[in-house]
Amino acid sequence: MQPSEGYQYDGGPPNTAHGHQIPAGSRLNQYLANNNRQGPSFGPGTPINVNAPVFVPKHQQPQPTPPPPPPPMANQFAQLSIHDVPVQMIPFGQISSGPPSFQQQLPHMSHRPPQHQQGAPPLSIPSIHHQQQPYDRYQHESRGGTTYFYHEPQAEGPPEEEQYNPQEGQDGYIVVFISSELKAELLNRQLAYDTKPDPSAYPDIPQTVEHYSSLVPLESINLQNQSHSTYKGFSCRDGNYYCLRRIHGNRIQHPGKQTHLVEQWKKLSHGNIVPLREVLINCRAFDDSSLVFAYDYYPLAETLMVKHFEVKPATFYDPNNAFRITSPMANSVVLHGAGGANETLIWSYIIQIAAALRSIHSSGLACRTLDLNKVITYGNKIMLSFCGVQDVIDPDSTPIQQQQNEDLNMFGNLIVALATGRANGYRKDLYPGSKKFIEDNFSMDLRNVIGFLHNNGTRKTINEIMPMIGGRFFTVMESMQSKSDLMEAELSKELENGRLFRLIAKMNTVLERVEYGADEKWSETGDRFMLKLFRDYVFHQVTDQGKAWLDMAHIVQCLNKLDCGSTEKIEMVSRCGDTQIIIDYATLKRCLEKSFRELVGNNMIHR
Repeated sequence: MQPSEGYQYDGGPPNTAHGHQIPAGSRLNQYLANNNRQGPSFGPGTPINVNAPVFVPKHQQPQPTPPPPPPPMANQFAQLSIHDVPVQMIPFGQISSGPPSFQQQLPHMSHRPPQHQQGAPPLSIPSIHHQQQPYDRYQHESRGGTTYFYHEPQAEGPPEEEQYNPQEGQDGYIVVFISSELKAELLNRQLAYDTKPDPSAYPDIPQTVEHYSSLVPLESINLQNQSHSTYKGFSCRDGNYYCLRRIHGNRIQHPGKQTHLVEQWKKLSHGNIVPLREVLINCRAFDDSSLVFAYDYYPLAETLMVKHFEVKPATFYDPNNAFRITSPMANSVVLHGAGGANETLIWSYIIQIAAALRSIHSSGLACRTLDLNKVITYGNKIMLSFCGVQDVIDPDSTPIQQQQNEDLNMFGNLIVALATGRANGYRKDLYPGSKKFIEDNFSMDLRNVIGFLHNNGTRKTINEIMPMIGGRFFTVMESMQSKSDLMEAELSKELENGRLFRLIAKMNTVLERVEYGADEKWSETGDRFMLKLFRDYVFHQVTDQGKAWLDMAHIVQCLNKLDCGSTEKIEMVSRCGDTQIIIDYATLKRCLEKSFRELVGNNMIHR
């Protein structure tokens, strides 16, 4: 064969004694490069890529003496939803001979556990812990006049423990589950939401109030001269929990005249206002004539009184029932906080409360309950609670403009309390000192807002404080948008959970059904047998010590490929080791869909 025919002679492996490398244009270099992209060919023009190890029965595993201790992977597998385990993406067509090294891990999600099969050793990626082998250690074989060189297999020790316990959030790793902080916050809220009461601990609380049941007190009860109390109640109408505000011993003489504003409050919808859902008039469940207001329930929400003031008498957390009990505190009590809230936080409160008041006033209503015990914090959001109560128990015939001006005056009192750290710092005898403190420690804009809200000589609206807020509005808006983007990003991490769950449920519904054990058509042959092998391939991998290989990335990626019907091929081995099948995900998907349709068709219930 002449060079003029488009071929060049390959002189074989270079002399490694002089440190030479394989020529870039040699066929050996091309072969080694192609081998990293495509697996061995088992037929003309039919490449079969084995991208993950086969399932090997435990009883066929070699038992070394003594066996090295297995890595502590079980605890990590159980915590994958909090601490994600990064793994390596192996090049397409290669088989890994062991778990990826810590330094080799790439920012991709892979599912390939180690290969532990007896027989010809697979190709592997050399670990950086080992020095690169010289080329004279390659095995060579001549076929058709071409010499091929293969890397000599090297025995690898047990996987290192640090490979399975990387630090969370380390550079180069993709977090595929919701963050641990957000998960803990949501779980705590859900725990408080689903808490059930102990009836023996609260014998005076009725079991049901109209269609509400499972009442849990959200504040201390049975206090002397107590005029109101708050509960969490479960509604059998829609299956949701609500916050029930009970006004003790309040009998409505003229329901139509006193509750005409309730419908307007029900229609009011704003992100900074706790929605009113229902009012129970003359309720007899508490052995008196009570008035009960039902609001949306926000678990673990705190009032500004609880959040910003150190003195919290009669406040504790009940570990048996997982709810917070807080004593109501009168505004006349002098409370000293930690020097007041910082100005940035106060401006955030001002903007959110002003937005809520703007919505209320534009609807022709007045809040009338704007104080530290009625404003709650839920995460980073401020919400006005128990709106509409005063309109029912104490109808006011004064003009609505005067009532709205009183809202603004109470708004100013609340800002003074937060700025000074004194819950009643707005009181006449304390106001001069509070004013001096604010002048010395806060900006002119904040002082102007307080002065405007406390000015009773002119007609004013909540819209007039917007110029005083100025550019701070955009800062708060950007913060809220960033929070929204963060929550959306966290939600996207859990987007596919339902789809994968339905796939697992469908597969486990089909496999190993006892009622079809005697049916030859439903025996462990054909479609269901391959699905059974696939289940072992996905969930029952083992290491070379016969220990369970727990790899969440392997499970997730296999299920995703099954769901989309990938053409990628995998090799599956039966538990007895007698059957070995090479099949693609598309065929497995057709087997699953066919088996499930047969199962549904045979058990269809006609209604």
